[in-house]
Amino acid sequence: MKPLKSGVNFSKWILRIALVVYLIAYYHATLFYFDFRDVTFIFALVYVLAALFLFIGGFKKQDNITVYSSLLLLLVVAFNIYLDAVDGIYGVISHLLPLSIAIFFLTHGNK
Repeated sequence: MKPLKSGVNFSKWILRIALVVYLIAYYHATLFYFDFRDVTFIFALVYVLAALFLFIGGFKKQDNITVYSSLLLLLVVAFNIYLDAVDGIYGVISHLLPLSIAIFFLTHGNK
């Protein structure tokens, strides 16, 4: 059976939407309290903003916003994996979805 090539654009939009929804659901309690002195709040804010820019970048013809926001997301995810590695494998697993989506859009852009 051949792959369904007409569903590629739809699947990319589902990835973008899933990332935004996942990060908002995961960090909504942290983002609810505006504490700019808390490192967790800053990381949550950068996570969600990068995901929103990744979503907005899908509407643009050029790849710039998509690539830059996925690079930012990748850096923040990598740093959070480093911080959460002390929690064991479950600290790393919680960041695999944003990591995989960031790598996908960093390598593919809007194509």
